[in-house]
Amino acid sequence: MMKKTSTLAISFTLVSALAVTGVHASPLTGSKDNTCTSSPTPMSSTSVTVASATTAKSTEAQLAKNKKLVLNMYKDVFNDHELNKTSLYIASNYKQHNPLAGDGRQAFVKFFGSYLKQNPNYKSEVKRIIAQNDLVVVHNHVTTGAKDRGSSVVDIFRIKNNKIVEHWDVFQPVPEKSANTNTMFPAKGTPVEVTPLSPSEVQANAKMVRTFYDDLFNKHDVSVINKYVAEDYIQHNPSVPTGREPLNQFASFLQSNKSSSNKIIRVIAEGDIVVLHSWSRMDKNDRGSAVVDIFRVANGKIVEHWDTVQAVPEKSANKNTMF
Repeated sequence: MMKKTSTLAISFTLVSALAVTGVHASPLTGSKDNTCTSSPTPMSSTSVTVASATTAKSTEAQLAKNKKLVLNMYKDVFNDHELNKTSLYIASNYKQHNPLAGDGRQAFVKFFGSYLKQNPNYKSEVKRIIAQNDLVVVHNHVTTGAKDRGSSVVDIFRIKNNKIVEHWDVFQPVPEKSANTNTMFPAKGTPVEVTPLSPSEVQANAKMVRTFYDDLFNKHDVSVINKYVAEDYIQHNPSVPTGREPLNQFASFLQSNKSSSNKIIRVIAEGDIVVLHSWSRMDKNDRGSAVVDIFRVANGKIVEHWDTVQAVPEKSANKNTMF
């Protein structure tokens, strides 16, 4: 497991090779047929509404199915250590981005089985799960024993045909001391599932967070902090005090490190949560760090933030990179 090497003292990371989109009903038109001389019958507004509702319900059902698949895998494989059930959840051609493991289901079983022999009390407590399109994100607290402070781990899974076909993760040990009292995880009692919002609200939240992150970390425009971040902002990064003001103090770092950047890889959003997966570097020669930032949005402002940071290693057990 890798020690934390943060390239940015505050790592937010924004994301998106996957643009966050809502569910939109596509207008249905008659297909062109050379033998047809009549015009297509217009679709009534009632029909469009029904089609949109059906599509939305179908999407919600698939996302719930994807999350259930991942949660069952956590229970059986990660917590009950039943590696014989791995094939129920992971595809044989599973693509791995964790730099410590190779590609394929068998490589995962070998890697995790070896790790369990060294850490028989390994447990993973799921703190939050969100899903969008074919991706599922899990923020979990991993421990190897009762006295272990553990690590913050964010896993990102891609699902196809009810199997996990691809996986990214970012791992950071929980430090002994923190600059705030909020821990690296959601507050005790926070539901694992997020409260649903409309597709338009989710899209607006993702757009706002992406704009904030890109303007701050890539354009180095510190004015966006007061524009997009709530004054009573709750900070979970253990290196940074809570509240908006400590972020303003980050301005000097950005101004003196003009070559630093955070490349947005993907954005995943559900409910009031926006997850950003990014590549953070001090300059173009820096291997940098993989970062996952998790933002909670309320009333058009960023009100809470968690992040997990892992240095990109020199060598990897696979050729897929951490992104």
